[in-house]
Amino acid sequence: MEPVVAASIGLLVLLGGAVAVLSRQGILPWSGPALRTSGDGASTAERKVDAISARSSMSDRMAEPVQASLTGGERPAIRDIRSSPLVAERAGLPDSGRLDPVTGAAETLAARLDRFEERIDQIARAVDRHAAEIGQELRRAQADRAHQSEIEDARHDAAMERLRADLLAALARAAGDGGARPGSRRPDVSADLYARLARLEAALAAGTNPILLPGEPYAPPAEFLPEALIWENWNEVGERAFSLAEAYSSQRLHLSEETRDDIELFVTTLRTLLTRSVYPNLQLEPDAAQQAALRSALEEIAGEIPKARQMLEREYREGLSM
Repeated sequence: MEPVVAASIGLLVLLGGAVAVLSRQGILPWSGPALRTSGDGASTAERKVDAISARSSMSDRMAEPVQASLTGGERPAIRDIRSSPLVAERAGLPDSGRLDPVTGAAETLAARLDRFEERIDQIARAVDRHAAEIGQELRRAQADRAHQSEIEDARHDAAMERLRADLLAALARAAGDGGARPGSRRPDVSADLYARLARLEAALAAGTNPILLPGEPYAPPAEFLPEALIWENWNEVGERAFSLAEAYSSQRLHLSEETRDDIELFVTTLRTLLTRSVYPNLQLEPDAAQQAALRSALEEIAGEIPKARQMLEREYREGLSM
């Protein structure tokens, strides 16, 4: 379209120039001496010529940009198409008047990732809490099972001891000749009770004063070790005390009356000290009163064991001499 416009404007310029020249030379009909001036001193023909000349000048000014573009001159300024928001959006150019779609999408994705991480943290904390609870329940169940197993072992040992005592009694009756003197089994029963008392004393020393060797008289330690204050470490002491009491109860008939009374008093005293003074004061961090009560009970037990040992020794020797 630009060449056509330029040609049209050029033709108008040439036509205007020709009309101006012919008018000045008086060739055109409205030019010449026949025309007179009007009241302002200018003829009508001259005014028309001036109007045509003005239009020609305007045409020249309008044609200048077109001619400059045709001759390679500077083109007129055109509005930058990048200022259009639509073009900027489709071309991916930044637009100062609106939010960048890529930036908005990235911010939305970051916000979603933050929420997702927060949810993961909540789930992780819940899992840790449940794992701790499950671990605590497992430890409690294991402790209960271990305690139950210890109780069952103690009952099994006691049952085996009773069975052994019954078998010994049955063998003794089967081996008797019917004319045996009363009290002929006193040495065997005294020796059996003496051995059980020795095992009780060894268990008591191992739990509270392990520096003592078997055969040494038991004595409480100057200071209790932490292991001596743990309830589970006293299981063997309780089992040995029960075994001694059970053997005495099943074989007391073969002992003399004096020895029966003395051993019965010892068993009762042992049971009372263990259940009322020793076991209740077994604490990981006992106070002064608890330590004093525990030490007093162990000292009393340590004083009673030699008396019971001497009674059984006397019973054994008397049985041999009969």
